[in-house]
Amino acid sequence: MLVTDPDEVAAIAARIGRSPLAAFDVEFVSQDRLVPTLCLVQVAWHSSDAPDPQTVPEVRLLDALIVDVGPVVAALAAHPTVIAHAARQDLGLFAQRFGATLPGLVDTQLMAAFLGLGDQIGLAALAAEVLGMQLAKEQQWTDWARRPLSEAQLSYAGADVRYLPAIYERLAARLGSRLEWVREESRSVGEDATAAASVTAETAWQQVGGARGLDPQGRAALQALAAWRHRVASEMDRPLGQVLNDKVLVELAKFRPRNPGGVRAVKGASPIAKSRADQIVDVLADALAAEVSAAEPAAHRGRGPASSRAQRWAEMMIAIVQLVAEQTQIAPRLLATRADAEEAARVVDEQGLAAAAKLPAFSTWRRAVIGDRWAGWLTGRLAIVGDPAAPSGLALVETAAGELAQ
Repeated sequence: MLVTDPDEVAAIAARIGRSPLAAFDVEFVSQDRLVPTLCLVQVAWHSSDAPDPQTVPEVRLLDALIVDVGPVVAALAAHPTVIAHAARQDLGLFAQRFGATLPGLVDTQLMAAFLGLGDQIGLAALAAEVLGMQLAKEQQWTDWARRPLSEAQLSYAGADVRYLPAIYERLAARLGSRLEWVREESRSVGEDATAAASVTAETAWQQVGGARGLDPQGRAALQALAAWRHRVASEMDRPLGQVLNDKVLVELAKFRPRNPGGVRAVKGASPIAKSRADQIVDVLADALAAEVSAAEPAAHRGRGPASSRAQRWAEMMIAIVQLVAEQTQIAPRLLATRADAEEAARVVDEQGLAAAAKLPAFSTWRRAVIGDRWAGWLTGRLAIVGDPAAPSGLALVETAAGELAQ
């Protein structure tokens, strides 16, 4: 079952290309590495033109430490329907290693989240829920770089893809028209993963969380520190967090210590950061002498706090998300996050409702599900009222103004 022959890899790629449905998973080792080591690629496909959920698919395991799996990755990238579960890391690895994107991806974890089966449900739990199958978990934390792989490892790896086609077919039948929403969201996850894999030292600051509220000098320091961290991590092939985690990076950008002792005194500073404290001091000094990068979006420069009105709106908009999630069984996170609600409320407050048209809640599949309801509440056409029969005790109803508008 373990493929190590380049000719067999090419044959598998060709068969995937002719199949109406393909599925994949990967095993890798990421500990103490900036770019994970790809160890195994598992693929499954239907041989029939009209796959039956009960049909057992073809399954192959490709040893990525021995053979070039690029042809199979290319076949997956070209396929219109590729099934995977919780594929964000896998997509990032494909982008880093092969420059590949998978626009045909459908993520079964997202399918479950659109059906109220749980947000970020694991594959074993989903297989039990949908197929009544019990998948083994014993090899979940195994060392996939060690050779030879045991029969238990191979069996575990094969099971990770063997049941994906059947899970997809069952969930797709239940989703109906919502399947297109899942496809759109899966593409978005792929785009995010590809963007994260394409980060350079110059753009690394864009991936840092928790930077809101920094003054202009702090933002300049953050950009410089993020670039330094990226270069050091690349040089050492170590995860970014082992060089400098985001929290410590923001603290350094905020307080900007002027000597190595000040850097080492920051709580949570890593051994690598402490050993290179003099470099960090130099980076901070250079950053303070430069202006904030012109590449930084204007929306993030000199922005004060949101108004009290926008803050109140955001709280009500979050309540609407919860109501809609109850009604649709879609995971609230997929509809809108707190940050989404706060940004939308702020944009509407400062620029008007029309200015929010490009925000995700108003421009993607979410518009019909959450964006129109936000707009209805903001314009007085909808109201939140008490409803003892509802799980949350609230309901969203049309107002007299909405009836007159019709």
